[in-house]
Amino acid sequence: MVFTGKPSRACAHCRRRKLRCDLRKQACGQCVRAGLTCSGYRDPNQLRIRDESNLTRQKVLESRRIIRLNVQTIDLSIEELARATFCSHYVNGLAKTYDVLQSIGKQSPLDKHLAASLDAASLAFFYFRHYSTDAARRAQEKYLSALPLVNKALGSADLVARDSTLLAVLLLDLFEKIMNNNPRSSDSWMSHVNGALALLKVRDVHQFQSYVGLRLSVRLFTNMLISCVAANAPIPPALDKLRQKLDPLLDPLDPKWRVSGLVMDYSNFRGALQTGCLAPSDVVLQAKILDDKFRVLAERLPPSWIRHSVPGSKQSDRVFEQYYDVYPDYFTAQTRNVIRMMRILLHDTIRSAYTELATSDDYPCLDQHIRSSVEMIDSLAQEICAPGPQFTAVENVRDKIDDFSSVRKMHYYTLLFPFYVAGLFASPESGITEWVVSRLRSMASTSGIKNARLVADILTASEKPAPWTIYAVLGSYAFAA
Repeated sequence: MVFTGKPSRACAHCRRRKLRCDLRKQACGQCVRAGLTCSGYRDPNQLRIRDESNLTRQKVLESRRIIRLNVQTIDLSIEELARATFCSHYVNGLAKTYDVLQSIGKQSPLDKHLAASLDAASLAFFYFRHYSTDAARRAQEKYLSALPLVNKALGSADLVARDSTLLAVLLLDLFEKIMNNNPRSSDSWMSHVNGALALLKVRDVHQFQSYVGLRLSVRLFTNMLISCVAANAPIPPALDKLRQKLDPLLDPLDPKWRVSGLVMDYSNFRGALQTGCLAPSDVVLQAKILDDKFRVLAERLPPSWIRHSVPGSKQSDRVFEQYYDVYPDYFTAQTRNVIRMMRILLHDTIRSAYTELATSDDYPCLDQHIRSSVEMIDSLAQEICAPGPQFTAVENVRDKIDDFSSVRKMHYYTLLFPFYVAGLFASPESGITEWVVSRLRSMASTSGIKNARLVADILTASEKPAPWTIYAVLGSYAFAA
């Protein structure tokens, strides 16, 4: 709405008489005596309100025709998307397993063999996350093109000792762990990590003094250790030597480092079991000693690692025993679950040894010892179930994340193996297996994680694979280490 015309000032005399002084060509007498210059009232036809909404609307529409926004889309290749996805998880995101890429990339452009290995691992991870068959095909192509480049670097006196070469071999190993669905029957599943361990002999003696060198060495130790455990292979002497070199450089109280040392003891113990040189009574004794070390470690964790039990506000199938445990972060819960799984495996060994002893005349009454191991397994399995709701979304849980976010899906995925161990070894009377199967199927339906349903189906099948077989099928330390 707009005003047209402008009212003028008039004297009181003119207003009373409704005179139009300006039309008389001169001011009236009253105006003159008052010392005013009076123009009287303007023509009423000159003062009016007009609705110009349509005109304004037309002007806006016209301006839209003249001024157009030029919106451009960014067209990224699948390789670029894969690298961004890889970095969002392994470099800057949840895992940070390969955060050294940031430091190596800042120094200079990536070496060709490292760039090719990174593309292979990135496309493999992109395939895993999005089930992209195109990414899987390209990942295989990149892997095959990276192999000769890495082999060439291994034969180069200038490149063989570089951090980029060790990282490239570790990334090829990561590719194998993600893409190889039948790992323990394949030589390639161990070949890259064995090659990475051999590189330590030619690397500079000062390799442990830089952040990148130390970080890569710790990563190599962890990958080699878990590969040996999952493949049921003995610990090589070179890994023992690497541990001895790393010990003085790392925090001796770091819980994850201490856990890895006990896992080495577990692997050596299992190797002794396979030789058949241990009597059942010796098996029980050594297993109990190792279990006690894990128990003491769990009890002496830093105060920041303490969990808090929260009662469920209402009946929920997401919560076992109507309470759940809340941890400071995901890594705390994951490390504690590793301790629990190790203890479950040890108590299963103890239970089997006691069962074997009970059949002999020398040990007729061992039922109580067998029941004690069964009860311990159930208790540890229940503890594995307890932190599940914090990371799989339940009402009133702190830091709740959307079920469909990438972080939530990774939380889901890394719970698959602990849930499998809990469901596999828990007694039928505990009800844990049924609850685990229900949760796994719920994960599969809400988050689209196919392997959650696969693990649930395995737990309900008559024949169940050994736990480390499932761990390898799920991607090994590519997602949980």
